[in-house]
Amino acid sequence: MSAPFIEHRGVVRRIEGGKAIVAMETGGCSACGHVSACGVGKMAGDRPATLLTVPLEAGVQVGDVVAVGLPAAGLSASALLGYLFPAIAMLLGAALAAALDGRDGVTALGAMAGFLAALILARLAVGLAPRLMPAPRLMPIPTASPVSIQEFHHD
Repeated sequence: MSAPFIEHRGVVRRIEGGKAIVAMETGGCSACGHVSACGVGKMAGDRPATLLTVPLEAGVQVGDVVAVGLPAAGLSASALLGYLFPAIAMLLGAALAAALDGRDGVTALGAMAGFLAALILARLAVGLAPRLMPAPRLMPIPTASPVSIQEFHHD
């Protein structure tokens, strides 16, 4: 792999229609040093595992320990498009509305219009440039790992 990947370990629970259902660790991946402060772990709450559907790779079977990876560069672009762009568009919409009509209600409507416009533009951008929304990649871990499937139990 030439590009750096952000990886999370998991266990293949099922295979359905060319897709692998993977039970993912809910803690951080330790790739960036945030480990337990990682958003992936926080989003999972107290759940022991999160299920993720990933395109199946050849040779992967139920019970295999795998790494699910995303290209780091594509993930950064997605984060900018998904978080920073709508926030900036919302501020610009509010500023434009305030400059045209100083009332608070109009400024709030301008902020909402900027935010919605950013969401629509982001959706169009992903449609035109699919690399902005990287697809997860299933990567088998070749050596046996001391991970139990019970560690990834999901209700």
